[in-house]
Amino acid sequence: MVLGSVLKSEDPTVNEIREVFRLVNACCDKWDHPDEWQVVLLDGVIELLELGASVLQFVMPGTHEHLPQILPIASKGWKTKEAERLYLQSIDGDDRPPLVNIDKALGPAIAEGSVSFSRPMVVPDDVWYPSDFYRDYVEPIGLDEWVSSFRVSPTLGSVVMVGGNRAHGDEPIAGRKIKLLGILGEEITPLLGTKLSLRGQVSKAGLTPRQRQTLELLLDGLSEKQVAAELGLSPATVHDYIVKLHKHFDVSSRGELLSYFIKRRPKDGSDTRV
Repeated sequence: MVLGSVLKSEDPTVNEIREVFRLVNACCDKWDHPDEWQVVLLDGVIELLELGASVLQFVMPGTHEHLPQILPIASKGWKTKEAERLYLQSIDGDDRPPLVNIDKALGPAIAEGSVSFSRPMVVPDDVWYPSDFYRDYVEPIGLDEWVSSFRVSPTLGSVVMVGGNRAHGDEPIAGRKIKLLGILGEEITPLLGTKLSLRGQVSKAGLTPRQRQTLELLLDGLSEKQVAAELGLSPATVHDYIVKLHKHFDVSSRGELLSYFIKRRPKDGSDTRV
């Protein structure tokens, strides 16, 4: 669902839609390293939509007494540390100025399952520019127009938001770009935590370089002795790496370890933070 009136003539081109699926596939190639696939995703969003910065967030709708709870997953494109600090401050705590008309986005997202929109669709200029949120968090960063896709994820129990901002003074975001982001949101959201690992799930994150090399060689079909010869290490050292790999991925055999990567299904770890 796209909020507002977007002309059919502004539909994405076939090539643009193909780029979305290429981007999703590129993320899936990095499925077992959350930091890496998130960088791929955010770089792709910036390029596809010609943005200055991009973000991936989880949003829990608030009540009449509390603002929505926003959990930042990843962001890219902030020109300074101060800009990144302001972004994080803008989504943290009930004492922050509310993002104007946010319910106009979250409401349809929850009711319809998904929604995509640009800022003017939910906040007109005469409301946006005088707002405390714009004054305190947007103008100082040097960004302005933003576009977002919200999609409900029953698996995660939250609304997934992907989007970003253009620099102040840039052209308005075209309708076809908004639709393109909506397609991306529809495709990427069901993969989060099921095909794309999140922080807190078992993944390659946290492995040492030698453990990672050992794992890659095992996945290539080498035996322990062959791995030791390839890396110039003793068999005992390689065996120790493999024992640690089994513990890291919560498996008890090489077969289970290989099965984990064949199935490409992230496991929950002891730390369940995303």
